[in-house]
Amino acid sequence: MLKYRLISGFSFMGLVAAMAVWAPTWVIGLFILVLCSLAILETVSLLTAAGYPSLKWTSLSVGLLWMLAAWFAASGNGAVRSLNWIMPGLSAWAIFLGCLFRSDQSQTLPKLTGSFCTVAYVPGLMQFLLLLLFLGKGSVHQDGRMLLFYGILVIKFTDIGAYFTGCAIGKHKLIPKISPAKTWEGAVGGVLVSVLVSLITLSVFRFSVSGVTFRLVDGVLLGVLLAVAGILGDLVESMLKRGADIKDSGHWIKGMGGLLDVLDSLLFAFPVLYLYVLWMQHRGF
Repeated sequence: MLKYRLISGFSFMGLVAAMAVWAPTWVIGLFILVLCSLAILETVSLLTAAGYPSLKWTSLSVGLLWMLAAWFAASGNGAVRSLNWIMPGLSAWAIFLGCLFRSDQSQTLPKLTGSFCTVAYVPGLMQFLLLLLFLGKGSVHQDGRMLLFYGILVIKFTDIGAYFTGCAIGKHKLIPKISPAKTWEGAVGGVLVSVLVSLITLSVFRFSVSGVTFRLVDGVLLGVLLAVAGILGDLVESMLKRGADIKDSGHWIKGMGGLLDVLDSLLFAFPVLYLYVLWMQHRGF
């Protein structure tokens, strides 16, 4: 299991690195949209197993519209930027109407709950990947792709650090009712590895990533914040799987499980990275 986990993990990082260096921005955007679509369908299956059958096609359509709104809002100008602000309201509107015009009203409340959870969990959080991707403008190396690469690298090495530290010295359970294997020692190890990888990565980029200038303290703070957010994202997905009484969210990736098992920490950590970068720009750092 560990062998396949490592092979899948480093293959994923290799794909991310290759796309960050060679792929056009729009290809990366489309790749994120495909991942979002698959993650929505996987979440629908997970929640259906838990007794909350989402409106599959409504959730998928609303989710993709939300992602496209984030794409246009981040890369557009003027009134186009307001698109993303109205998507939560439009999403609620579409889901309620999707349930209203169903002939079978026997599971309306579970379907509403499942649909809202799906849309909030996947596109509601995953949109920040697109917002970061289009944060900068100009040539292929002046968009936000390297911010995405930096974030993925730090967050995934948090997972690796937490896993091996937990296996080596983990004794005190973090939240045993949700994830029995996770320990406080593993979490601390993950945070320390995250800070180290954050500082190393920023130093390689000479503390300037996608046109954003970082300081040494930013590397430390982001290492801690992204690690904590990633661990929380991992625990939230474990909570959902526990509620559905399943081990993995799917079987897409050998050694890891489903797509959500790979994206879970990223979903919670990328909003933190995006907001931190916006704060830095506002403060003029």
